[in-house]
Amino acid sequence: MNKICLLPKNEEELNLNVDAFIIGIKDYNVLNTLEIEIEKLDNYLNNRNIYISLNKLFHNNELEKLNNLLKILENKKIKGVIFDDVSIYQLVKENNYNINLIWGNIHQVTSYKSINEWYNLGVKMAITSPDITLNEILEIKNNTKSQLFVPIYGKFEIFSSNRFLVKSYFDYINKNKNDNLYFIDNKLINQKYPIYEDTNGTRIINGSTMNGLEEYILLLKNDIEYVIINSFLIENIKEVVNNFKKVREMFENDKIDMDKVEQLSKELGNDKVFLNKETIYKVKSDVNE
Repeated sequence: MNKICLLPKNEEELNLNVDAFIIGIKDYNVLNTLEIEIEKLDNYLNNRNIYISLNKLFHNNELEKLNNLLKILENKKIKGVIFDDVSIYQLVKENNYNINLIWGNIHQVTSYKSINEWYNLGVKMAITSPDITLNEILEIKNNTKSQLFVPIYGKFEIFSSNRFLVKSYFDYINKNKNDNLYFIDNKLINQKYPIYEDTNGTRIINGSTMNGLEEYILLLKNDIEYVIINSFLIENIKEVVNNFKKVREMFENDKIDMDKVEQLSKELGNDKVFLNKETIYKVKSDVNE
């Protein structure tokens, strides 16, 4: 059965009735809006399926602490660890840690060939990039044995840098940076892009909210194992979760009502972002064609 996995923005959302959660460990994770200290992890594990995000890039001088953290996580009742940096894979294998690994580079998990390479190395799960289309997701599913997590609802990162771009800007205009979250106002298309900066660098988030509720039916038909709902800057997250559960219940009972699905989808927005829009790269000479 498909499982709904939530990226919560606060502790209160851990009480929502979903199948699993993704939470970050403080100082080892980027842009996971709920980050906890490792010493408090046990407080959150009770009767919950939790995946731990350790998706930052690590420097050499951080590897000893990272290894100590993985030792601790091995003895916790977590479902797995999401990683980007290859050092996590190396440490888990070198030390034979009993930890399920999920490859989760947000912009690079776009090809079943790459996913299969990781699968052959023992990484049996992957989070597909929110930058790819529904057809590309299904192509991956049809060509891999890996279990897939598919981002299906929310605002997702479109740009990242380890540099402190916001702080540099405020230093340049001689003002103090006093928050982690700002917005870039693109007046040409009347859209604001959240820009988030913390100790791990700068992230720019899509101003649009991906709503794949209607597409969820096709993911269910193709046995996608997990979908991810991201609650970052989403106020009606309980309604979002409930609408996805209603569609899943329709599917499981073989009672799909497309009029009802469309209505539930309209309640959550109508932007598909990249689900039905291919990313096209053009060289400079082609720009005006």
